[in-house]
Amino acid sequence: MPKSKPRKKAAAKKKQQRREFHAAAGARTVDIEGAAQGTWDDDAQELLVARGWVAYRDLEMDQLGDGWEWLPSQLPLDAGVGGEPGPTTVFAAAEGGYDVELANANGSVDPDRAGHYDTLEDLAADLDSLEAWRVPAGEYVLPEVPTFSADTPWAICQLWAGGMIDHWELAADLIHFPYEETEEGFAAVERAHRTGLIPAQLYAAIRAGRDAQQDPLVGAPGPA
Repeated sequence: MPKSKPRKKAAAKKKQQRREFHAAAGARTVDIEGAAQGTWDDDAQELLVARGWVAYRDLEMDQLGDGWEWLPSQLPLDAGVGGEPGPTTVFAAAEGGYDVELANANGSVDPDRAGHYDTLEDLAADLDSLEAWRVPAGEYVLPEVPTFSADTPWAICQLWAGGMIDHWELAADLIHFPYEETEEGFAAVERAHRTGLIPAQLYAAIRAGRDAQQDPLVGAPGPA
C-alpha cells in the first residue's frame, strides 16, 4: 500500500533540517528561510556523478549547496527503526572540504559513521570504502510483508514522475522490490527509463543497487 503523506512529509522535513545544519555550520549568519545559498563544488560534482552518485543539483535540490547520495546503499523504506533510512551522503561543507554520513537505518547518524575530508583528493582515495558501506543486517528488522509506494514497479515510477514520492523513495522501492512476483519484472523499470519516466542517473543507481543485492558488502571502513 502507498505510504501516507505524513510519513513522507516527516522524512522530507528531516532531510531539509540536515541540509540546513550543514549550510549553517560554516556560515552562522546564513538566512535559512531566505534566499538560496550554500557551497558548490564543480570538481566534486564531476568526480562523484561519473562514479554513479546522484547529485542534488541534478534533482533541483541544491538550494543550500551541493550534496551527493550513493543510492545503492539505500535500505527498504520500512526497514528503519523509529525513522526513515538514509543513503550514504557527501556534502560540500560551507567551511571547506566534504562532510560524509554513512547509510543508516533510522535517519540519524552516529558520530563514528560520520566524518570530514579536507580535500577532494582525500575523499577520492576513500570512495571505494564509502560505496561499499551497507548498514549491518543486525541493526534493522525487515517486516514479514514489506510495503512499497505502489503495487507494481511501473506504478512506483509513475508516482515519482508525478511528484508524489521523492527520489530516494523511488530508489529504495525499486532496489528492493520483489520483481519475481510481477508479470513484467524489472523490465517495467527499463521501460520507464526508455520512455523518460525516470532519468538516467536514477535508473543507473537503481541498477547498481540491484546488482549490490547479489553481493552485499557490509561494515566497510567509514570516513576518518
